[in-house]
Amino acid sequence: MLTTLILSGFIACSGKTDDTAIDDTDVTDTGSDTDTDTDTDTDTDTTDATSYTFTNADGESSVSYSGQIFRHLLIADVKSYIGGLQDTVENGVVAPGDVESDLLFYMDTIKDIDVSAVPHQFATGEALQVNYGDVSSGKNLFGKIAGNDSATDHVDWSTSFSGWTQDGVTSPESLVRVWIAELDARAAGFDPLSGETVYVSTDGKDYAQLLQKFLWGAIAFSQGADDYLDDDVDGKGLLASHIPAEGKAYSGVEHAWDEGFGYFGGAQDYGTWSDEEIADNAYLDRNGDGKIDLKTEVNWAHSRNAGKRDKGSSVEIDLTGDAWTAFWEGRKLLADTVGTDLSDTDLETLRGYRDQALGAWEMAIVGTVIHYINDTLQDIRGEADLDDLAKHWSEAKGFALSMQFNPHSALGDADFVRLHDLLGQNPERTEEYVTALIDARTLLGQVYSVDAANLGDENGENGW
Repeated sequence: MLTTLILSGFIACSGKTDDTAIDDTDVTDTGSDTDTDTDTDTDTDTTDATSYTFTNADGESSVSYSGQIFRHLLIADVKSYIGGLQDTVENGVVAPGDVESDLLFYMDTIKDIDVSAVPHQFATGEALQVNYGDVSSGKNLFGKIAGNDSATDHVDWSTSFSGWTQDGVTSPESLVRVWIAELDARAAGFDPLSGETVYVSTDGKDYAQLLQKFLWGAIAFSQGADDYLDDDVDGKGLLASHIPAEGKAYSGVEHAWDEGFGYFGGAQDYGTWSDEEIADNAYLDRNGDGKIDLKTEVNWAHSRNAGKRDKGSSVEIDLTGDAWTAFWEGRKLLADTVGTDLSDTDLETLRGYRDQALGAWEMAIVGTVIHYINDTLQDIRGEADLDDLAKHWSEAKGFALSMQFNPHSALGDADFVRLHDLLGQNPERTEEYVTALIDARTLLGQVYSVDAANLGDENGENGW
């Protein structure tokens, strides 16, 4: 299993090194990861709106968000690992605890080992960074899941987490642990001759989809919306210092803004990608060097869903353009004003860019929930097999858990609870559940002013 392979690499590398690429101690007090490397190409022109590249007065790149790319990579590998479980259980015995231990590597223990020679599983053909340590190190997923990095949390996630009611679930981390435990038990007792899929429960939960989509929300969206782009805690996010600390190429607020962009997941030149390119390709070799740079040439997570919703919209929308413009213009403002505290006017302008970026980001999530509600409706109406139904429902549910992590969300607490009461905790092949799904879709349409042409009909067709 994975744990054995990782430990073998750990021993071969002679233990954990102190010389990691990332130092979690942030001397500018943004509550963020402090990257000691700058991970975008140095470019002395900071007025080129086609590239998220900015420099300081010395011509050094002031952009750094490798820690965010590292976590995107970990989430991608969680899904890859679960997707490969079918072959694993069909070709050998899986003991109780094996799957749980392997998945907790990504969630927890990876931070404690030297990953300089440990390869990741992200399939790009020719990746520029072939090992985890080529991207970053000293980080895991649980460290940044909502509730565990709590300095800027707008609620206490040990008491306010909503959307999933089950024994043992009291927080985002506990939900992940419950799903992992359920998957572990299923894998350990799995009959390869059953004709079933190991990561799909008999009641219609696809653990690969649930975990990936929930982690995108509880880590990437939560960190972006409720930490790095928020302005409710002095010295954090947009209220961090705009004066670079000694030895730093960026100010605290510049770095916080970059980390927000990093969690959105757009490629360095995201604004130049067409909707079709974003929707159809997770990555492209933009500079023609024959390699895929995981830090600059990949569209991760929600940034890609924005392109999919733009492409699939029945009415003209531009979530990708809105997000890119807001992120780039906000960063340009910061590059132009670095070295002195932001004026009230500049801070208000920056808040406006933040609101635009988060609005597009959340709408990409909401549009994707609607899309998968429609797929689920089609599956029920068309009597699709369990795997298809579970996949589509789990994507809808996993994405739909995200909005609670945005303190600026248009979806109020009562409507969020109502949404998840309607979606339930597994799909059902009943007319009553079809009605509930349509009601959930209608609720989102009303709250987010979604054009009726994108909502779809009673069969889940002719919409997103």
